[in-house]
Amino acid sequence: MAMRELGALDGVLYALDRALQSLSAGRARLYRYTLVAQPVPSAPLLGPRRGRAIEVRPMTADDPALAALPLDAAVLRHRFAQDGVVCFGAFQDGEVIGCLWLCLGPFLEDEVRCRFIPRPAGAAAWDFDVYIHPERRAGLAFARLWDGANDYLRVRGIAWSFSRISLFNPGSLAAHARLGARRVASATFLRLGAWQVMVAGPPLRLAAGWRRVPEVPLLPPRGDG
Repeated sequence: MAMRELGALDGVLYALDRALQSLSAGRARLYRYTLVAQPVPSAPLLGPRRGRAIEVRPMTADDPALAALPLDAAVLRHRFAQDGVVCFGAFQDGEVIGCLWLCLGPFLEDEVRCRFIPRPAGAAAWDFDVYIHPERRAGLAFARLWDGANDYLRVRGIAWSFSRISLFNPGSLAAHARLGARRVASATFLRLGAWQVMVAGPPLRLAAGWRRVPEVPLLPPRGDG
């Protein structure tokens, strides 16, 4: 990945993450996230006739379509075991072509040890792992998934959806920015085997240890919600 895509600091940290993975056979990692709040829009992204060939529906833990997505069984068990988690699948011609996950409450992350807490409770959610099959990314599946998810959130009175985006993934940052996402915090995690250190904020939060699961509460942008 080119340094100019990430900027000097994140470019250096990305190179460090790659080096850690290589030297430790994947047991050491550096994760750097921006934490964003995305408003739930009052109207769909797509017009009433656009993308209707793509069906969006919730998938349960035993849905056979999950096998076609790049998720292993342990991750799926971890996610579906949490209260308020729902997975939306996008289907075209009977084939699953993408997914989007929501959690209507605190979410125990499966990439690092951390619990993200969207606030205010009952009016905020957590979204994660938006995936579109590479061959379908030029189409309308992304917008259709978000329309389905936003319908679900609107009827439950949810005004904001929070998420974490890797600062090493400029494409995902740009996609969320187009949906109106606004940065509210950041979090950096260094994992060395079972040991982890977290630096997050604002406000500044520090946590380190072998088993500790830090909590990061998140509020909408100041002046909103």
